[in-house]
Amino acid sequence: MDIKIQETNPTRRSVTVTIPAATVAAADKEVVKGFCREAALPGFRPGKAPEAVVRQKYGKNIADEVSQRLLSDGYKRILEEKSLTVYTIADVQKDDTIPAGADVVIRYEVDVIPEFKTPDWKAVKVPAETISVADADVEEFIAKLREQRSRYEQTEEVAAKGDYVRIAYAGTIGGKAIADLDAEAKAYGSAESTWEEAGATGEIVAVPAIAQAVIGLKAGDATKATYTFPATHEREALRGQTAEYAVTASEVRRKTVPALDETFFKSIGVKDEAELREQVRKGVEGQKQQAAATARREKAVEALLAGLDFALPDSAVDSVASGLFYEYAQLRMRNGAKPEQLETQRDEILAEARKAATVKVRAQVVLGRIAKDEKLELSREEVGTALMSASYASQTPPEKLVKDRARVDEIRRDALLNKALDLVLGDSPAKVEKA
Repeated sequence: MDIKIQETNPTRRSVTVTIPAATVAAADKEVVKGFCREAALPGFRPGKAPEAVVRQKYGKNIADEVSQRLLSDGYKRILEEKSLTVYTIADVQKDDTIPAGADVVIRYEVDVIPEFKTPDWKAVKVPAETISVADADVEEFIAKLREQRSRYEQTEEVAAKGDYVRIAYAGTIGGKAIADLDAEAKAYGSAESTWEEAGATGEIVAVPAIAQAVIGLKAGDATKATYTFPATHEREALRGQTAEYAVTASEVRRKTVPALDETFFKSIGVKDEAELREQVRKGVEGQKQQAAATARREKAVEALLAGLDFALPDSAVDSVASGLFYEYAQLRMRNGAKPEQLETQRDEILAEARKAATVKVRAQVVLGRIAKDEKLELSREEVGTALMSASYASQTPPEKLVKDRARVDEIRRDALLNKALDLVLGDSPAKVEKA
């Protein structure tokens, strides 16, 4: 089997593999033999149909399987090539038909990892951080628990800052309804029934003046609000315009934070305040340990990659950046960004994702090299643990997850890279001291 390699760019090779006619004929013979053994054709006992009849019946299937075998054999030959560290196949070109008695030429476009000097990972020293849990940490966590279990109860009193008020409102600009000026204005124009947090600010508030105006209202009250849209507002028709809003309140609800009493303790599964504080301290300690471990691993990767600058396959960076782009977009939406804002920020988010992807891919390549040099392997238990963790994180049943071979390969790869990073770190956990 002959192989010729041509460099397209630092991370792409055009590889031509020529498979001799004799090898092609042997592959064809083996495939046909398998079909003859399994074929069930009318008039013949199973496995006894003549080759010519089998070829006539299953000609296309035979050709497809032979083709796949040759493609696989060609790729195996590329992987054996000492001068290449293959990342992935970008493209494959081969003649649709295989002429009898002729060599088969297959052209592969292959993304490769260029040569680089493995960093001195044994010199990377990132000491484990000593963490502590203070009483203030426990109090803060308990306050959040109580906040999460707060209830908004109806009140006849006037709305104070932080209360929620059910309102209806309609806005006009120059006497014309905002909806008539901009049919897509939606929440900026009117609402028949919606909840508004009294005194709320920030990007999630459509019209800040309305949020301020509802302070002091009670059910049945009406008021007016005036708001001038900024010159940079997302809706072009509203930029710089001053709107008048008629606002009517129909209900006021006030937040009630639960007391630290028997009812509260029962709701979270503890017997008393002492047990609550003990459980919270353990939980906060675990969170801090996890955060410290994550930060330590990030510092180790940063130290490992310091000064390293080698080209990376675009296919690798693009693949990782695609996933990160979605994560970053979702994060911005959770922080209050609207879909139309994300569209204007698309290039910015993509640039951010590609920058992070470049670091991530370079770390994968370097840790992969360390794993290979140190002959690291995963035990059956380590693979099982990695699969169960991935199953839990993705809320995918293990039996379904293992059917996705590409995902399983990715999980195994990540587990091996993490094992390499453990080697770099010396795998020492964070120390904990009592505050």
